[in-house]
Amino acid sequence: MSSHISYSKLEKIYTPDFRNKISTARSTNDVYDAFCHTVASMFNEITETQKFRESDIDFYPERECHYELGVNLKCEPSVVECLHTSDFGRILDDMAQTATNRHTHLMKHPEKTKSKIMRH
Repeated sequence: MSSHISYSKLEKIYTPDFRNKISTARSTNDVYDAFCHTVASMFNEITETQKFRESDIDFYPERECHYELGVNLKCEPSVVECLHTSDFGRILDDMAQTATNRHTHLMKHPEKTKSKIMRH
């Protein structure tokens, strides 16, 4: 029987700030940055390193799987193990869906985005 690790505590730590960044995103680039930064930070905490960056994750709201991990993450044994033996994949999927929903909203209402930028 294989053991299943849960990262729900990590999820609870990162989710409030992530949701705040997503909900206050003024552009699709802000959504992309918030998602990639948060995921990289979570992987750094899991692996106890500071080697992963936003550029190691790509956000694709138009795809069925809304994100793709870069080579640095895919080649890291602890990351591969984490994704196969824990609920972290589900956590990433949930975060990607939240980011995709905001991205879609901003794409449908560009006038709101422009007016927010003009006010600040």
